[in-house]
Amino acid sequence: MGATRTMVATGDGEQPGDPAKAAAAIRAALAAERTPLHLPLGDDGVDAVLGHLDGVRAEITAWEKVARATAFDG
Repeated sequence: MGATRTMVATGDGEQPGDPAKAAAAIRAALAAERTPLHLPLGDDGVDAVLGHLDGVRAEITAWEKVARATAFDG
């Protein structure tokens, strides 16, 4: 617990994200005509979500023929 307390106490201003910019981005999203359902913040957040989406797309593409073949024959 001591290491965590030290990190929190000494980390202010050292984090990669600017809390004021994050708040401004959230406020802009809330004020937008079409508020996004998802709004990852920061390079790491955007990279993580895009990486996940790429993985999901690749998996679905690989199984697309099988997935589409589940409809009733008509």
